[in-house]
Amino acid sequence: MKFYLNPSNIPSFTNLPATATQLNSVAVGTWVYTVSATDADVNDITSLIITRTDTNSYFSFDTATKQVTVGSVLAGAVATHQLVFKVTDSCTTATSTLTITVTNAPPTIHNLDNSTSITENTQAATLLYTLSVTDPTDTVSCSLLTASVPFTVRQISGSTTYGIYSNSNPGFSYATRNNYPLSIQCTDGYDPVTGTFTVYLVRNSAPVITNLPAQMTLSTASTTGSVVYTVNSTDAENDQLYYNMTCSPASCPFTILNSGVIHVTQSLRDLTTIGYDVSVWVYDGRTLVGPKTLTVDITDINGAVSINNLPLGSALPVFENTALSTSIFQVSVTDPNAGDTHTYTMTSSPGSGMNYFSIDGSTGQISSSSSLLNYETLATKTFDFTITVSDGSSTDSKILSIQVVNQNESPSFSQAIYSITANEGASGTVLPDPGYSVTDPDAGDTKSFSNDCVTNTGLFSMSSTTGRLTLASDYDYDLGTLPTEVTCIVKVTDSGGLTATATLSITLNNINDNTPIFVPSSYTIFSSYDATISTSIGSVTATDGDLGTYGIVSYSLDQSLPSAYFGIDATTGKLYISSSVSPIGIGNSVSFKAIATDGGGLTSTATVTVKIAITTTVATTTTTDRYRTFFEDGRNIAWIVLCGLVVFAIIVFVFWLACQTYREGCPKFKCSQKRKKVVKRKFIKRRTPSPPPKQPRKMPVILSTTKSLPPPPPPKEPPPYEAFEFWQEKDFSKNLMMFK
Repeated sequence: MKFYLNPSNIPSFTNLPATATQLNSVAVGTWVYTVSATDADVNDITSLIITRTDTNSYFSFDTATKQVTVGSVLAGAVATHQLVFKVTDSCTTATSTLTITVTNAPPTIHNLDNSTSITENTQAATLLYTLSVTDPTDTVSCSLLTASVPFTVRQISGSTTYGIYSNSNPGFSYATRNNYPLSIQCTDGYDPVTGTFTVYLVRNSAPVITNLPAQMTLSTASTTGSVVYTVNSTDAENDQLYYNMTCSPASCPFTILNSGVIHVTQSLRDLTTIGYDVSVWVYDGRTLVGPKTLTVDITDINGAVSINNLPLGSALPVFENTALSTSIFQVSVTDPNAGDTHTYTMTSSPGSGMNYFSIDGSTGQISSSSSLLNYETLATKTFDFTITVSDGSSTDSKILSIQVVNQNESPSFSQAIYSITANEGASGTVLPDPGYSVTDPDAGDTKSFSNDCVTNTGLFSMSSTTGRLTLASDYDYDLGTLPTEVTCIVKVTDSGGLTATATLSITLNNINDNTPIFVPSSYTIFSSYDATISTSIGSVTATDGDLGTYGIVSYSLDQSLPSAYFGIDATTGKLYISSSVSPIGIGNSVSFKAIATDGGGLTSTATVTVKIAITTTVATTTTTDRYRTFFEDGRNIAWIVLCGLVVFAIIVFVFWLACQTYREGCPKFKCSQKRKKVVKRKFIKRRTPSPPPKQPRKMPVILSTTKSLPPPPPPKEPPPYEAFEFWQEKDFSKNLMMFK
């Protein structure tokens, strides 16, 4: 069997490539296009498969029906979409494209072109026309294309539709322009559409006054507010009407309301004019019509009342402090109508004058009012009062000028008591300002001060202009005769002799104005070199001229020594030994400062010289301190004996040396075995320091009269040969004293 194979044919689209157009307003699922394909191989036709290879989501393709439909909403701008299709047989494939152009559906204005009319006197913003506009998919907005016209296209409040409005106060004038063609545009954002709307103006009809001119009479008994006449008018458009009027003579007592009612504005009792011509105009907001005349004749005219004693030739003087309700002036009037009752009123320029003066409304008596007149506090000293009298029908007004006249008034202190505090001082010292606050209602009035301090008046002098006090003499509290507190009566007198008084309390402080004084200014005191600690050696005394605390003196020392040998009682000034004075040395002296300080811290000094001496004690109970003589000091005797022995030894040595040289001539000496009786020399025993007593023993000053001292404790025996053991003395100053 033999087979023959023919090559396969490529399938093809029968209606592709192709283009299609679709509105963007159609719904999803709307059919757009049906794709078809064929194949030269007849057997492959039924098995052809058509598919899409693109990803466009706006359109869908059904492989079973081969239909292209809208896959999603197409609303929006114009766009082109390209769909790619593939056809496949059993062996081969082919592709082709379908191009779809989406077009916009523009909005539709259903009620243009059109027109309307409006009166030329329209003032408020008015809706003239409502637009009917639709769009299948998009939101529509409308606007006015015509420029410089008193109209607006805007969305109607609370609605999605648009309307055509006239502007507020459009200024329409039929004579200037009687129609307005308006170009209206509506758009969905893609395709605009336009239409025309024409507004025609209707000429305004003028109002008509229907009951003027006219003439009438009016009695002077008519009261304020009573109706004189009502003007009637008509208007074809029923516009709001407005009225205006003028009078001849000009000062007529009438006015007209917008309702057309003419009424009385004041009492007619005082009218002297027999009639008025009233000219009336009416206005409808567009056209002013008039004037039309109303003639008013006045009846029952009254004789006018008049004030006959004003004005005065000059201002009426009234003194300040005039008693309340004092009669100032009586107004006098003339009235041709006997029996008329008169009423008086008064106004003031400036208005504050009514606080000080009043008028009796029935008698015309002017009096001082409820507020006391004070010239100094018045901003204005002259008041112009307008006095008006009325008889019920007529009035008359005249000016009365009142001038408030100044009077002298007493000065016064703002407080009853003043006080100052100062220190005692020298004559001429100005005391502090008490800060007097003196007021005098009379501005610019001079003041003079004086004082009365009773028995202490002579202690001070006072400035008559300022009231400040000056010490008339030295004020020293330490004299003990002057007070620290003084009370004075201060008097102030004005230029008119009027006075006021206040109490001044003066406190003068005692101050620390005296320095302590030592008497004498220097001291010389003797002290035993072996005086014990706390032993009193004398005292210093200082006085202070101040009384009280400042006069209390305390004492201290400024020794400036290697050791604080001395102390002082801060209260009594007594000097005592605070540490051993033996290092100073017998016969030596030291000086230091005694300081006196008063209660205020002032100080003075005195030089104190302490001389160190040896104290001699005898067997009696009386001890006299004096300098020892040379031979009374055992140490001096020891040095003499020592020197004698040395000289004797030298002589013996020389003699021995001579004997050695001349041995043959040297005499023989024999020492006697018998010891020569030597009388023991009695030494004056040195009194050693006794233990510190329980109470300090007072040491008398050498310069003073010798006083008996209590018996000293039994003296201790000095160590043997103490006076000759100079080589063991540690204080070299004592060794030196042996040679003095």
